[in-house]
Amino acid sequence: MAMNSIRCPVLDARITQVTDLEGAATRIICAEYESDGTCRVRKSVREGGPLAQLLERVSEDTLDSRSTLCLLRTA
Repeated sequence: MAMNSIRCPVLDARITQVTDLEGAATRIICAEYESDGTCRVRKSVREGGPLAQLLERVSEDTLDSRSTLCLLRTA
C-alpha cells in the first residue's frame, strides 16, 4: 500500500489517497469524503438546484463532463 498526498479540486486542499500494490485507490482520507463514495461538499451543491450546480461546474471548468460525483471516487 502507498499513501499519496494529492490536490482536491473541490476543496482546493491536499488530501490523502491510499492505493493498493496495483495503484488502484482503496481509500480516500478527507474530512468531506463519505463512506458511500460521495463528497459532502458536492452533495450539498447538487441539492441546491440547477443554478447552484451550473455555477459550481463553471467554477471548476467541468462543463464537459456529465458527472457530479467526486473525481476521487473509488470503484
